[in-house]
Amino acid sequence: MATLSPLSARPRPFRLEARAIDWRLVALLLAYPFAFKLAHMAASPWGGAHFFSLWYPAAGVRLALLWRIGARFTPVLIVEECLIQLLTGTIMWGGPEFLNQLGGVARAPAAYGLMIALVRFIERRSRSELAIAPMPFGLAAVLAPTLVSFTAGFWEWLWPGVSGTLPSQPIATTIAAFLVGDLLGVLLVAPPLLWIGTRNEEARRLMQIGRGRAVEAAAVFVFAWLLAWGLARVEPQIAVTPVLIGAIWVGLRCGRLGAWIAIILSAAIILPWSAPLSASATRFALHMGLAAMAIATYLAGSFAEAQIRAREDIARRDRILFQAERLKTLRAMSVAIIHEISQPLSTLAIETRHLSALSRDPQPDLAEMRESIELVDRKAALLADMVRRLRSFGGRAVDEPSPIIVGQMLRDCAGMVGGEARSLGCAISLPPMDARLQVTGHEIELTQILLNLLRNAMLAAPGSTIEIAVESRADQVTIHVANPVPSPTPDYGGMGIGLLVARAIADAHGGTLTRDIAQGRARASLSLPRTEPSHD
Repeated sequence: MATLSPLSARPRPFRLEARAIDWRLVALLLAYPFAFKLAHMAASPWGGAHFFSLWYPAAGVRLALLWRIGARFTPVLIVEECLIQLLTGTIMWGGPEFLNQLGGVARAPAAYGLMIALVRFIERRSRSELAIAPMPFGLAAVLAPTLVSFTAGFWEWLWPGVSGTLPSQPIATTIAAFLVGDLLGVLLVAPPLLWIGTRNEEARRLMQIGRGRAVEAAAVFVFAWLLAWGLARVEPQIAVTPVLIGAIWVGLRCGRLGAWIAIILSAAIILPWSAPLSASATRFALHMGLAAMAIATYLAGSFAEAQIRAREDIARRDRILFQAERLKTLRAMSVAIIHEISQPLSTLAIETRHLSALSRDPQPDLAEMRESIELVDRKAALLADMVRRLRSFGGRAVDEPSPIIVGQMLRDCAGMVGGEARSLGCAISLPPMDARLQVTGHEIELTQILLNLLRNAMLAAPGSTIEIAVESRADQVTIHVANPVPSPTPDYGGMGIGLLVARAIADAHGGTLTRDIAQGRARASLSLPRTEPSHD
C-alpha cells in the first residue's frame, strides 16, 4: 500500500535485488497463507446454505497485502491460497470437482490483483478527484469485492459446486452474498493492517480527530444507534438504516479513522447479534445494511481527507504563485533599480577619483577632501539601504524549510508549465514515483529550479518530449530533466544566468546541479539529500 498515506498514495515497492533480499517481503509472503486460513476459518459462523460467509475477513488480509506490495505478486498469492486450501482439506485432490474448486479458489486473488492494478493505473494517469489520496484505496476496497462477487456469481451459475450453490439458486443471491462478505472483510480488516504498517507523519496527521468534532460525531452516532435499537424491536431488517446516516456523518466529519471506528463499533454489535439468528433472511438483511453502511462511511471518510489534501495542494500552489508574482515584480523593477543604483555608483566613481587626485597633492585642501568623503559616505549609505530593501522584498519569509514529497513537487511543476508546453508542442513525461521519496528544503526555491529546467528544455527542443526521471539512492535523490538536441554539441559549461542562480540554490540545499550532453540528448540533473519520513 501507499506509504505516504497507507490508503492513498503510491506504495514503496519491495524489490528483490541482486545485492540483498528484502526479508520483510519474504516474511509477509510466508506468513500470508497462515493468516489467510485463520481469517477464512473465522468466517464460518456467518455461513449459509448457498454461500460460505456473510463476513469474510480473509478478503481484507488479501487486499491489504496486495495493496502494500503491489499487484504484480498476485500469482504468488494465487499459488499460496490454492496450496493452503489443499493442505487443510478445504478442497480435495482429484475427483470430478477438483479443477472447478481450484479455479474457484484462484479467481478471487486474480480479480483482486486485476482491480488493484487498474486503480493504481487510474491513480497514476488521472487528474480527477478519484486520483486524490486516499480515494484510490476507497475505490479498490469497493471495486475489488464487486468484481469478485460478480465473477463468483457467474462462475457458480455455470459450474456449481465450489461453495454449495444449487443450480436453481438465483444468481443475484449468490452475487449479493459474496459481495457482502468480501466488502465487510475488506473494510473491517484491511485498514488496520495497513495503518499498522505505515510510519508516515502526514498520514497520522490526517487521521487525527479534533476533540470538538469527535464529541459531535459521537453524539450523532449514539443517537443513530438509539433509533436503530427502537427499530430493531419492531422490524430488525431495517434497524441499520439510521446507523447508515449517522456513520456517514462521522466519516465526513472525522475522516477515515472516524469512519473505521464507526464501522468497527457497528460490526461489533451486528455480527454477534446476527450469528445465532436462525432466520437467514434477517441475518442477510442485517449484513447487507452493515455492508452498505461500511461502503458509504468509508468513502465519506476518504472523500473528507481528499478534500483536506486538495485544500493543502491549493494553498501550496498559492504560496508558489505568490512568490512567482514577487519575482515577476522584482524582474520588472530591475530596470528602475539599475538606474537608481547607477547614479550613486557614478557619483562614487567620480568622487573616489577626485579623492585620489587630492591625496597626491603635497598640500591637499582638507575641507574639499572632507566634503568628498561625506558625499561618498551618503551615497554608500543610500546603496546599502537599496540593497537591504531589495533583499527584504525577495526574502524567504513565505517559504520555510519543510519535508517535500518529490513526486508531488514534480507533478505541480508539470502542471504549471502545461500551457507553455502545449504552445511549444512539447509533452512532459512523468515516471511512476515512490510516494515516500522526499527531501527537505524551501519548496518555492526548489520549484523555481525545476521550472527553470523544464522551460529551458522546452525552449531548446520545441515539439519534442521532455523526459523527467527520478533516481533514488540511500542518501540522495536525483531528478533528471532530458530533452533531445539536433546533434551532439560540446558543453562549454555555460548554463545561463537562470541556471547559475538555480545552481546556487541547489548548493544552499546541500545538493548539486549539473548538465551533460550525450548521444543527442541534453540532460540537467538536480541532486538533493534524501530525507527519511518521520517514524514517530
